[in-house]
Amino acid sequence: MMCGILGLLLVVLVSGCGDPNSKLTELQVVDLEMVDPTGQEVVYWYQHTREREKELQEMIKQFNKSNPYDISVKGEFAGSYKDIYNKMVVGIQTDVLPNITVAYQNQATAYYRDGGIVDITSYMTSPKWGLKPNERADYVESFLSQDLIDGIQTGFPPNRSIEVLYYNADWMKELGYDQPPRTWDEFAFLCSVAKKQPFSRNSGKKRSLGFLIEADASRLASMVFSRGGNLADLENKLYTFDTIEMRLSLSWLRKWTFDGSVELLSEKYGDQAEFAAGQVLFMLGSSSGIPFVDSAVRDGYDFKWSVTHLPHTTPSPTVNVYGASISLCKASQSEELASWLFVKWLTQPEQQARWVRASNYFPVRRSTAERLTDYFRENPQYKSAYSLLEFGRSEPTISSYQQVRKKMQEIIIDVTDGVNIEHAVNELQSYAEELNN
Repeated sequence: MMCGILGLLLVVLVSGCGDPNSKLTELQVVDLEMVDPTGQEVVYWYQHTREREKELQEMIKQFNKSNPYDISVKGEFAGSYKDIYNKMVVGIQTDVLPNITVAYQNQATAYYRDGGIVDITSYMTSPKWGLKPNERADYVESFLSQDLIDGIQTGFPPNRSIEVLYYNADWMKELGYDQPPRTWDEFAFLCSVAKKQPFSRNSGKKRSLGFLIEADASRLASMVFSRGGNLADLENKLYTFDTIEMRLSLSWLRKWTFDGSVELLSEKYGDQAEFAAGQVLFMLGSSSGIPFVDSAVRDGYDFKWSVTHLPHTTPSPTVNVYGASISLCKASQSEELASWLFVKWLTQPEQQARWVRASNYFPVRRSTAERLTDYFRENPQYKSAYSLLEFGRSEPTISSYQQVRKKMQEIIIDVTDGVNIEHAVNELQSYAEELNN
């Protein structure tokens, strides 16, 4: 008994790692097993809207009613990912933070560096509060490792998505193909043919395009990954844009946009609208968009369509796996523990299956699939995308990647406008290195 009292009196420190000079100076006990989360109020900032927000709020209500510690979670829509990032940057400086925030890995890295969030490792490994060995083994390891940066668990994944190639299967059959393209040359050929031979159910026929792609960093990253390239050397925290894979990806884009069979997206979600209208043979986007595409196609020409991976030059296909995780903001240890217990609950298989049905995201626990048999049957495109998870690769977790993404978008536009590719690649590499210094 005396040892426990001494432990409480003598072994104290500021929660988490990060900036020791942070204004968040409440002392907290190291012995996590003795912390009491009872009665804590937790604020959770998220970006979800419409049906996803509605279901998330219902899940939060369920947790508030059922958890044995009388923890009360308040979910708040805090805007887009960009809005939340800006609010977090300000909040870290003013000590006005939520308890839980959604964050991409590069964002969480910046928050941790500035003392705004904590390392979740101790909560995950706690004998009393953490994950039992069988629970830990049930999580997809590659998803968890996305948030493990320099030995620090900066976040915890509630779900994931991948980049998939959407294609009009009926139109492809009219062009003489039963299977989607597996090489970039074959893909380019199909795009070119689609421009000349409109889909039979495309009533206007004035607009016929092979591939409509957004000028977006994740789209470009997917193309580079498909050629075996990377965007960064994470071990040494160095960007690697100056590669043959990057040059080939940009060259392909420029060649076929100049040809006219490929175009850059000019209006947000315009690719979904044109795809559903039978005007675009291929589009590249997040698997989380499958329900929206399905609804649009059903309301339009109701043709057969599916999803697959991009063409690839590697032995196996490669898909871009991404998704924002949940980070715990620095607070009292009781609040942090209460936050962790909610996050842990949110990723239990029962909640994961419920969230899949509401969001179309991929679950982070393998056993969730046992509860999705009917969902796979009713949503074949989702099942096809789910089967590609084993081929996943991630974008950089370097904190400056938030700004680098914007530069990548500009480079895509510049190259398709005719800017010299060598110049564009060198400019991107130099810009990224300068931010990283």
